[in-house]
Parts: sequence; structure tokens; C-alpha cells
Amino acid sequence: MTLKQFRVFICAFCLPLALSGCASRYNAVVNLPGGAIARMTVTPLFGFHSDWARVFTVDDDDTAASIDLYKDTGWWRGSHLYLHSSGTYVVHEGQMGCFGFTLEPVSFEVATSISCVKMADTAIRLPADSPELNGYPASKYYVGLFYVGRFVEASRIPELLGARAKTPVVFQTYEQQAEPELPEIL
Repeated sequence: MTLKQFRVFICAFCLPLALSGCASRYNAVVNLPGGAIARMTVTPLFGFHSDWARVFTVDDDDTAASIDLYKDTGWWRGSHLYLHSSGTYVVHEGQMGCFGFTLEPVSFEVATSISCVKMADTAIRLPADSPELNGYPASKYYVGLFYVGRFVEASRIPELLGARAKTPVVFQTYEQQAEPELPEIL
């Protein structure tokens, strides 16, 4: 390999790899009952638009559990957080499906079977047994789920466009943003 080829190799392959290793991590946090928190951590992937490596963590000061989420390569429209009528929390990823977690104990292994399939006709909804659970409104799209809020890119929120560089991901409560519809599960 000539010196010129070596320089091209370094610039083309090693420099982007080294720069991606220096990437910042950003967190969006929601406080849950009993002092627990749920956190979405995003790390920028090397690219020209909003691509993220994402990790979801639940922490109650005694125990923490994390799960790696699918890398976002432009498809992510937010991750909605719900409380199921059974007491299990559910993170709905839209096209990538959903998963549950519990707080007592902190775990991603849940015993309750929860459907994240959208109601067939959301225009004709049956009234929920209860319009709210622990103060959270019943979902407009999913049976048995109550909308807590969403983890979303700040660039998708018009009033936060200028804050994106410092805070690229935020958590919006149901009080800040009514439940938007997620894309269908693939």
C-alpha cells in the first residue's frame, strides 16, 4: 500500500469510525410512580439525517434494567408509553411492535399478554370501561391501554425546533400532546 492509498484509507474508513465513537448520548426521562424512571437514550449514528442507536432503561434506584431497541434509520416516529389495565407498562414502537415492563420488580419479563394491534375501526370505538387509569386517558387506538406520553425527536415538535442540538429527544406527557396515531405494525 502506498502512502497516498494509506491516507485515503484513513480518511475514508477510520476517521468516520473514530468520530462515531465520540458521539454524545441524549436522554429523555419520564417519572413513574414510586420514584421509578423510564429513560430513552439515543446516540447519533453516522449519517446525514436523524439516525439513532436507542436504549430504553427502567430504574427504581435499587434496580435498573435496559433493553436495546431497533436502530432508527429514519423510520422512527416516536415511542409511546402506555399503562395497561393490568398495571404493566407498555412501550409501543409503531411499526416495530411493542414490549412491556413492570416496576415491582423492575423487569422486561411480563406475565400479562398485551395486544398492540390497533382497533379495526377507530372511528367507531366502544367506550372504555374507564375513561382513565391513574389519571392517564384511555387510548384512542388500543384496547386496555392508557396513554402516558411519548418519546419523540424534538425536531418533530414545532416549538422545540431550536432546541434540537441540545435536546434531540424529549418525553411529552399526555397533557402536553394528545395521543397521536402510530404507523401500523409491520
